[in-house]
Amino acid sequence: MIKPDVIPENEPIIDVGIILPEDSLASVHMTIPEKPAYQLRIGDTYHALNAGELTLTFDHNTLHLLAQGMEWSHTEEIAIEPVDPAPTPAPESGILIDPVIAGRGFHWQKQIRVFLPDSIRFRIHDNHLICINSLPLEHYVMCVATSEMGADCPQALLEAQTIAARSWLLANIEKKHRAMGMDVCNDDCCQRYQGTSFLTPHSIAGALSTSGQVLMYGDAICDARYSKSCGGMMESADAVWVNYHKPYMVVKPDAPKDIAVDLNKLDLTREHDARQWIDMVPQTWCGPAFIPEGDLIRYLGSVDEDGAYFRWQVTVTQEELCKNLRTYAGIRPSAVLSLLTVQRGGSGRIIKLDIVYYSDSEHKKQRVHTVHSEYIIRRILSQTFLYSSAFRVEYRDLDGEIPGKFIFHGAGWGHGAGLCQIGALGMALHGKSTDEILIHYFPNTYIKKIY
Repeated sequence: MIKPDVIPENEPIIDVGIILPEDSLASVHMTIPEKPAYQLRIGDTYHALNAGELTLTFDHNTLHLLAQGMEWSHTEEIAIEPVDPAPTPAPESGILIDPVIAGRGFHWQKQIRVFLPDSIRFRIHDNHLICINSLPLEHYVMCVATSEMGADCPQALLEAQTIAARSWLLANIEKKHRAMGMDVCNDDCCQRYQGTSFLTPHSIAGALSTSGQVLMYGDAICDARYSKSCGGMMESADAVWVNYHKPYMVVKPDAPKDIAVDLNKLDLTREHDARQWIDMVPQTWCGPAFIPEGDLIRYLGSVDEDGAYFRWQVTVTQEELCKNLRTYAGIRPSAVLSLLTVQRGGSGRIIKLDIVYYSDSEHKKQRVHTVHSEYIIRRILSQTFLYSSAFRVEYRDLDGEIPGKFIFHGAGWGHGAGLCQIGALGMALHGKSTDEILIHYFPNTYIKKIY
């Protein structure tokens, strides 16, 4: 695992969570390839493994591996390791594992299968099965580049994504899964990682050409975060993560300098300006002026949807909203009257929202529930998780003062802070270099090779 608060001088081995306790999986199917040769490790004992099918099951706090007509059981850890690890993984190389959860908790959640390079380890944590992929950092980032974005992306975008991914991991700020022996997990909670399943020669080249390079601010590695689309205006770190200020994640138009001059006149923390912004289509890097949305499916990662990223519309019925608030907000409305913006961040994203509702069937007891997080706002307002919290609400099918439908008109996909992936794609497609992309999204930073 990565050592906290230490800048490595040599490439580290990292531990990526592939199966987490919340996945509640009790059985996993694997396929061992012909090459390279693999071995099974149980405690200090090694067993040779032939190519073929394996099944790992979990019950009564015991792991069971069924392979080649034999069964091995252990209560602590079962590991499968290459005898001679490959210096660079190839596309769709390594152990095929199925199923793996992608998009945990989001509207695109699904089960996928993935090819995992290097070593995998199965353990028990809090009476649940977990799986960890241990691999060199450079193998990880070359896989992340095309798990996050598609294989057809230009090289400058893949290099920028790779440097950002490497920097974010080594900054190691959140340490969400460290108690489980993981540096990160494989999903959008951390960084999307699908092993070598979508690895390409371009993403391999992007990692090799930037090997050991990170973004620095002063003497520290940058916590280089990113989202799919900022919607045309980048958000500040402290608007997304409470009391978390970073001078390189600031409110800034995602646009060429000549266009940014006019966009800087807007103050999207003001309700009037934010509504105007959501209804307009500014000429920004992540907008259709530089990358038509019809072309995005060619460049996006495999688990993303063919949908609207820059400007979008979602309809939620009164019944759906009440059900979602009961499930995710811990309140029991009989009817929702209105959703009132209390505070917006600099990208127009709502970071404080009042939900006005009736709490009784006679519709006499009016209450207000206040939400203080763009992430929670997105979670509780839609069963399919709103694309972003930069939205305005249109009320339809009124029955007196009670809306029958809430129509969300919105901008962007994700939290909007740091690198905008679709914006970076737009920049790369219009000839901007890796350095230009990174400095645009992370101002006042510089690139340094640390190993």
